[in-house]
Amino acid sequence: MIFKYYVDKYRLVLMNEIKANPNADRIIGVDIGGTKISAGLVKDGKILNSIKIETPPNGTMEDVINSIVTAINFVNVDDVKSIGVGVPGLVNTAKGIVYDVHNIPSFVDVPLKEILEKRLDKTVFVNNDANCFALGTKNYGNGKKYKNLVGLTLGTGLGGGIVINNCLYEGVGCGAGELGFIPYRDGNLENYCSGQFFKKEYGISGEDANILAGKGDLQAIEMYKQFGNHLGEAIKIIAYAFAPEAVMLGGAISRNFNIFEESMWNTLRRFPYKHVIDDLHIMPAINPDIAIVGAACLIKAVHK
Repeated sequence: MIFKYYVDKYRLVLMNEIKANPNADRIIGVDIGGTKISAGLVKDGKILNSIKIETPPNGTMEDVINSIVTAINFVNVDDVKSIGVGVPGLVNTAKGIVYDVHNIPSFVDVPLKEILEKRLDKTVFVNNDANCFALGTKNYGNGKKYKNLVGLTLGTGLGGGIVINNCLYEGVGCGAGELGFIPYRDGNLENYCSGQFFKKEYGISGEDANILAGKGDLQAIEMYKQFGNHLGEAIKIIAYAFAPEAVMLGGAISRNFNIFEESMWNTLRRFPYKHVIDDLHIMPAINPDIAIVGAACLIKAVHK
């Protein structure tokens, strides 16, 4: 209920700010996922109109691109000049080439920037989706006051975006922040800190676990508490590497933050450098569509 209160409050502020700033440039932000493609018309960090459509399951590259274009055209208006796109994979951000996309097998070495610019006659910027999430929370979300933060997307996989001294750090080939592939236990962090955990350990999808936990199912709640222990271990690694001021959480799993928060902190309190953890803020992003806003932030070139 507390989370819902802040979301509703955010939406009220959103509408008031849109009315107060009618002349801001409008940009399209796109968030591509393994199951959904989301697009939004964004104005000064606020979403004016949005749509979600299914990502074609096992579709060809052309199928997926057609779906992306369909979503963009739904929110497109005449004065939009630029489009920002976030994809769950590695990207050559200078050329807009997508090396590969998790859960979309056909998306390998796709010159997405070039293709979309030809199809839509607009400037296109492409980056990793978790980087877009981190940018969105930093520039327009509840991570705005932190100079150094890490954004974690907890969904079908585990993504990470890193902001250092107010700028996105993407590393060589956009490879920084790929925390999910760090070895952990009998696999990697993604196996235990994403929807994969529920399937691997309990034979249930993350979506079903989410629904059951929301209904108060005791077994599902226990699953989330165990999830919190593993997420705490992942954040320990982040603290060792970056010691950020904040870790911002996104993705469907973050909606149950109140269920796994306590077990997560119980694990984190065993971190050897107490002052690092004492000064660490961990919270879910209050804007459920912050990845779309973050994709639109790519146009502002806030990263270096």
